[in-house]
Amino acid sequence: MKRIISSSYPCKNLILVLLVGSCFCFSGCAVNPATGDYDFVLMSEQDEQKVGRKNNQQIRKQLAILDTQKLQRYVQEVGLKVARVSHRPSLPYQFKVIDSPEVNAFALPGGYIYVYRGLLAYLNSEAELAAVLAHEVAHVTARHSVQQHGMSTASNVFGQVVAAYTGIGVAGDLTNILGTAVVRGYGREHELEADGLGASYLAKAGYNPQAMINVVKILKHHEMWAKKKAEAEGREVSTYHGIFSTHPENDTRLHEVVTSVSTQSQGYVFSDRYLQKINGLAFGESVNSGVTVNNQFLHKPMNFKLRFPRHWKIINTHARLVAHPIEKEAVFVMEQGPIKNGFRPDAYLKSLAGQRYRLRGGESIRIGNTIGYTAVIQPKLGGSYIRLAILFHQGKVFILQGQVKQSSAFASYDVEFLQIIKSFQLLPLQDYQRAEGNKLTLIKVKPGITFSELAKRSSLREHAELQLRLINDMYPKGEPKVGQWLKVIK
Repeated sequence: MKRIISSSYPCKNLILVLLVGSCFCFSGCAVNPATGDYDFVLMSEQDEQKVGRKNNQQIRKQLAILDTQKLQRYVQEVGLKVARVSHRPSLPYQFKVIDSPEVNAFALPGGYIYVYRGLLAYLNSEAELAAVLAHEVAHVTARHSVQQHGMSTASNVFGQVVAAYTGIGVAGDLTNILGTAVVRGYGREHELEADGLGASYLAKAGYNPQAMINVVKILKHHEMWAKKKAEAEGREVSTYHGIFSTHPENDTRLHEVVTSVSTQSQGYVFSDRYLQKINGLAFGESVNSGVTVNNQFLHKPMNFKLRFPRHWKIINTHARLVAHPIEKEAVFVMEQGPIKNGFRPDAYLKSLAGQRYRLRGGESIRIGNTIGYTAVIQPKLGGSYIRLAILFHQGKVFILQGQVKQSSAFASYDVEFLQIIKSFQLLPLQDYQRAEGNKLTLIKVKPGITFSELAKRSSLREHAELQLRLINDMYPKGEPKVGQWLKVIK
């Protein structure tokens, strides 16, 4: 049920009678500022902004914001150009770049909009950036997340669905918001509506609305590549939400939406200006969050190196480092812990274990000036063993733990857990350059340059030619033209 109330049925109250004859009354009908239709919503605009502010604070705690202020200002400027010509220009819009290689973007209620660094690498013009931001602005102006809140709340009241929010009124839990439509998309109709509104905002802001079609094509090509790569690695793929992932690039309705505003304005593209702005951008993992090279994790700012067995996969997130063997029968997690004054590593570990766990096989660790303690712990009421370790390194506390799915497999995996823990060391000088990670660099194409030649010189280790084609919007074929700016990875 996409829309509870249509413009042909205005209302003050909606009475729903479900389950055992129970009756509930909601004051939840409001005119949508972008579409003019009546929507069933349980949140005022003031409450919407409260939800946005609260969740924005949680986002800042859980996701790393790119520290390149020049690029942040540029994205804010482009975002405001489309926001100021939208149906809700007075909202306090904030546009931020998340320092993550993920290819995605999302908007919180109230005008807080995020685009991932990984997505910027695949765009090739300011108009395409504006298209992405305009799409997200449209979700805000059309109050899609607020409608999601209203419908989810109603479902919870009647006990039919455990959805994104619970209760009536302001809800602001980050896991609820990021676990629902905000990141995954709002369904075909709302996503198409966001593209239609976004295309009109693009035109009004002076950009070429066809950039919306270009973005769909780019992201569809990336999705095809990501799916093939994920299948080869035996994992699920994460793709851009909504219409950009659910519609083919030649979707008739999408083209009709964009064409309807394209006739009004051809608009600007600004390719060179955009490319210059992202020159030097990290590609893949960044030095600030640590870099995975083969089976090693290198973290230059924190000055350490950790080695994993060759058959393990490493997943680097902002909050923690996670690794697992290919068969996924065990998992190893490393994260920072709070500093506890006066505690040595053994006391720190015991304080974490508390009274619920038994400790066995404890031993001290010393690696240069790094000290630590490790032990196996087991719940007193029964359960699987856990290998736990505490490391004190240059004023920071690291908590490392390994667990298994089946208790019978613990002994064999514990050998590898200990190998990982004891591989911890200061980052060697010879690894400093590798710890910088890959960067996107612009070159001007000279005669004879092909993607095959560029791939041989690239620091990309896998499918270099294919990835270079993808980021330059020349997938699956075509060659660069002499004199054009091209993105390469060094």
